[in-house]
Amino acid sequence: MNKDISVLVLTTSFPLRASSAAGSFVFQQCKFLTKNGVRTKVIAPHHAGEKSKEDIDGFPVKRFRYFFPAKLQRLAYGAGIPTNLKTSILARLQLPIFLFAFMISTLTEIRHFDIIHCHWSLAGMVGIIAAKLFKKKIVLMMHGAEVFVLGDHPILKFVLRNIDFLICNSTYTEKKTLKLHRVIHHAVISPGVDTNQYYPQSNVSDLRKNLNMSHEDILILAIGNFIPRKGFTYLIQALNMIVHQKGITHIKLGMVGHGPLREQYDKMIKDSSLANYVTFLGFIDDAEMPAYYSAADILVLPAIIDEVGDTEGLGVVLLEANACKTPVIGSKVGGIPDVIENGVNGLLVEQKDPADLAEKILTLADDQDLRTQLGENGRKIVEANFNWNSISHKIIQVYDRL
Repeated sequence: MNKDISVLVLTTSFPLRASSAAGSFVFQQCKFLTKNGVRTKVIAPHHAGEKSKEDIDGFPVKRFRYFFPAKLQRLAYGAGIPTNLKTSILARLQLPIFLFAFMISTLTEIRHFDIIHCHWSLAGMVGIIAAKLFKKKIVLMMHGAEVFVLGDHPILKFVLRNIDFLICNSTYTEKKTLKLHRVIHHAVISPGVDTNQYYPQSNVSDLRKNLNMSHEDILILAIGNFIPRKGFTYLIQALNMIVHQKGITHIKLGMVGHGPLREQYDKMIKDSSLANYVTFLGFIDDAEMPAYYSAADILVLPAIIDEVGDTEGLGVVLLEANACKTPVIGSKVGGIPDVIENGVNGLLVEQKDPADLAEKILTLADDQDLRTQLGENGRKIVEANFNWNSISHKIIQVYDRL
């Protein structure tokens, strides 16, 4: 490995201390690149309450402001840029200012780095222009949503035509991206898990007690933004079937996250008389998540392909749960089959099928030995294939090639 590699990471999403874990995989990637000898710096959008400059785990982060006052910045974070553009006029008005501020921040830094590593196409646009001006190599990480939704959008095609290397988070994302434009140099390198942070926690009885869970209760955990592609609507419908059609009352659901569909979920729960079976847990800090995964009996990601074609690029929460020896259930969409080997570390279900989902939940709820075996297998798979240390070495090999 070339020990002198330096990388400027451009991203439109990076974890916020106060309210969001968005882009946490970008942070983890940078942390492990830094640990393995790559000089790394991140440029990301600012958000109200965040510092403009700080050092995190050995690498500097620079957050550019794109509107004043900061509390009126609407484009990044929250439900994500695509959703924000659809729902906020102010976000749409801020887009050109956002790109200009992003470009200025990049141009002031780029001369000090060998490679630009971009996450998402807006960052890719900025990175390409900077790379052309300063004759730098550029890597794009495609996480899925944009190519699923934008399709043959000219901006996305422009970005793909002008990068030096494409990294995709799953085989599904790679297939969709290469169908749009045949990038010559490409690889699937999935985000990973810090297995020293995510591991089975031994004492979670107090946490379960705080969640009003008895020893006999089965706790299902669902984590993600409350947006259509996460498919939580079908999970609530499945729980309704379990409780009211099957008469099973010891299965409870904890939902971690926030987003525009919260009111719809509240109405569904009220109309279905499920208030005693569902708890909204809000935002939980990354440091606390291993305890929640360990306290849960099952992690469910019932993702769908939504009406605009968006779906789950990979499903990092599945990996995190498996790292904590928690079995998982996920839909057969997007990159989820890259993570779940049916019957080995979890179970796959058909999308938008609450009856199938209810059946799979009951299969695991009724068989503690099966849950234990799937969880044990999950930990081994994460350690072998999805730990950040080995994944960072794969990325460094890409840098070396360039």
